Amino acid sequence: MTRFIYAISGGKTAYPQDAQVTANLRRVVGSGILVAVGYIDPGNWATDIAGGSGFGYGLLLVVIASALLALGFQVLVSRLALATGEDLATLTARHLSPRTAKAAWLAGEAAILATALAELIGGAIALRLLFNLPLLGGVAVTGVGTFAVLALTRGNADRHERVIAVLLSVVAASFVFLLFKANPAWTDVAHGMTQTGHALRDPQGFLIALGILGATLMPHNLYLHSGSLAQRARALPADARDLAMRVARNDTVVSLGVAMLINSAIMIVAAASLSGSGLIVSSLDDAHAVIGQTLGIGAAIVFAVALYAAGQSSTITGVLAGRILSRGFQVNSGWSDRRRALVTRLIAGAVAAALLAFTGGQDPDQLLVLSQVILSLALPFALGPLVVLACRKPLMGRHALRGAWAWAAVIATVGIILLDGYLLVDMVV
Repeated sequence: MTRFIYAISGGKTAYPQDAQVTANLRRVVGSGILVAVGYIDPGNWATDIAGGSGFGYGLLLVVIASALLALGFQVLVSRLALATGEDLATLTARHLSPRTAKAAWLAGEAAILATALAELIGGAIALRLLFNLPLLGGVAVTGVGTFAVLALTRGNADRHERVIAVLLSVVAASFVFLLFKANPAWTDVAHGMTQTGHALRDPQGFLIALGILGATLMPHNLYLHSGSLAQRARALPADARDLAMRVARNDTVVSLGVAMLINSAIMIVAAASLSGSGLIVSSLDDAHAVIGQTLGIGAAIVFAVALYAAGQSSTITGVLAGRILSRGFQVNSGWSDRRRALVTRLIAGAVAAALLAFTGGQDPDQLLVLSQVILSLALPFALGPLVVLACRKPLMGRHALRGAWAWAAVIATVGIILLDGYLLVDMVV
């Protein structure tokens, strides 16, 4: 065990001698997998497929850059949690104004609701592709699947992580298979990555790039990551926090690195099998149909299975994030995880059913776009408090962001907010 801790910390720290400290450090590993699923939800699929089908490999660097930017904020929130022993929601409520805290709580709940909406719609589309199930029936079946997953995990954090790891593995294995079937010319991939500027100069390409960025960083993931690590940090002595930060950082890098590779694979498969028609394929139904024509029916089935696994994997993380929000912002609802999951999915299901009925079941992918709009609106209410708190030396001590790192965090936050605002204005107008 000590060798494991030594290895994942980067080999720069002596072995911890206390067995309990070692056990607690071991529990730090795995929190990254909880947030990794937020980077491969159906909203990410829609933007990656649109980018790959419309601009080949030209936006692949945007996928990678967005993932690296999100990684930086996830590492920052893990640093905040391990330095203070508290989660982002609790610190926001305690150290920022009541008005700011209330706005952050409402935005966080909206983000969780949007994630539930994307999960239900993504699952319903996948079930329609697999079994020709009507969308409303698919929404109901996906909701039942949510509670099956919750019953399987039964509030056990380690079990949560194992189930999510299995679902993430299904998605990863599916796209390894699809990459093999698509058999892209890697020299074309490399050349396409040099055409990023050309793709961004196209107005449609620029908007898709903003969509990729907006779909990558999830506000509720920041709360979830901090809450998961804060619980584990409280049992650590102060002199073990530095090692815990290295362990958490490397765990986050590995987990989100896998998510980045999956997103890259989605775009590469889309570019290899969907591009060349002159059309931007943003519909998951159309992508499934074209993949079936170009790569075969087996590849289309694998695509649909991976879509369902990607949507269902966000089930646990949404419920856990909701628990952290309620506890941190001191909203004493007295609800259990299952009750919260039921209410959230009933609301999301009612919204999905109403919109599907209003549109006659046409173009359900627009509901995925709606979920991304909500997430974009909620993001500043999580990023702003995170950067402000991380820069406070009385709170963070020697772990506070200073100098160039602090300025980089502020500039990145302002840049993301401005770009998301531009995207939202374009969607509305």
